Amino acid sequence: MLKKLLVAAAVSAAIAACSSTKEPEPAPEPTPVASAPVVASAPVVASAPVVSNHNSVYFGFDQYDVKEDYTGIIKANADHLIATPEAKVQLEGNTDAVGSVEYNLALGQRRADAVKKALIAAGASKKQIEAISNGKLKLVVDTKEREPKNRRSDIIYKSGQPAGYSQDSKGLPMVDESVYSGTVPEGIE
Repeated sequence: MLKKLLVAAAVSAAIAACSSTKEPEPAPEPTPVASAPVVASAPVVASAPVVSNHNSVYFGFDQYDVKEDYTGIIKANADHLIATPEAKVQLEGNTDAVGSVEYNLALGQRRADAVKKALIAAGASKKQIEAISNGKLKLVVDTKEREPKNRRSDIIYKSGQPAGYSQDSKGLPMVDESVYSGTVPEGIE
């Protein structure tokens, strides 16, 4: 019986505590802060990659995922392949000079395959696409170091190329604004 009285008393005390009519305290006024004077300074310029109209997808070091920056170039090529059933492309996966020949051949193939999957996902027929690897055999910048411009998969038309397609002096595939009106970041760190 004593136990029941103690429980009842505890419940009553809890109810009484919850039904307090005490008004909440007002929030304190914010303390005014003196604004710092605006000082003009030189703009901060990030080390952005060069952009171009290469018909290529570039990759980070030891990476083979197609970044969102290349959605436009993928879509433009897929749209042309869809509209031109006789068109055929060869995707050439390339790497920088770091690493063994064997490793870079495998990485180049993964890069070419990643672009192939992206083109197919955008509607192109897999029958129009061949994916090969050059590994580190087709360097654009001849160096033994990590060079972002070498890490790419080139989209090279073998037939049915768009009117605005060409190759630059180094043999890289190029497209003009009639094919793709944007630019692609040339190299990813």
